[in-house]
Amino acid sequence: MNRTAEFVLGLIGGITGIIAAGTTMLAGLFMTAASVATMEDFGSLFGFGAIAFGVLIFLMSGFAIVASCLIKANAKLWGIILIIIGGVGFVLIQLLWIVPGVLLLISGIMCVSRKPPYEDF
Repeated sequence: MNRTAEFVLGLIGGITGIIAAGTTMLAGLFMTAASVATMEDFGSLFGFGAIAFGVLIFLMSGFAIVASCLIKANAKLWGIILIIIGGVGFVLIQLLWIVPGVLLLISGIMCVSRKPPYEDF
């Protein structure tokens, strides 16, 4: 069965997730650098936390790209995994994960809900 729409939505969701990860890590680097320059320990903690969240977003986005590439092999399994990645991202990351999460959830729901056409032998 042709799963091009699910593949493209999952791929775009993963790519936008990687962009969100880069933005988060860059903001964390700026917060850390600003707090080191002003001798604040609290800002440094937020900076390192943002870098850690950026790494988490990057890993989730990479796994979403792999899952979207493997949709044609087993659509139900990888669709459920895309739903899990999108949902966990909404719970953990919230604001930066809106666009990637929605795209991954739509892709996963399409994988799970679409039935293969009936073939009469």
